[in-house]
Amino acid sequence: MNARKALRLAVLTLIVALSWSVGYVQAYSSLEVTNSLNKTRDALLDQRTHLKERADLISQKIAEYSRQLDVVNSYLRDTDRNLSDVEDALRRVR
Repeated sequence: MNARKALRLAVLTLIVALSWSVGYVQAYSSLEVTNSLNKTRDALLDQRTHLKERADLISQKIAEYSRQLDVVNSYLRDTDRNLSDVEDALRRVR
């Protein structure tokens, strides 16, 4: 029976060692995955910051162009009114 107990002890020791090894490998893999995810998150945050800055710049340009367009449209309306006044005067003169 001593040989049987020794065999059981050896098998049990082997099972414990394998379980510990698997746990260690899983923990190491989990750490690698966590590090990889952290790097991906950081890269995405950097990209988001860059895109937000770009969007803000474009919004500012659009607002400026909108103001310029309003001014040009105002001048265009004034010019159309002046042109109409001149054409009316020309018709009266003829």
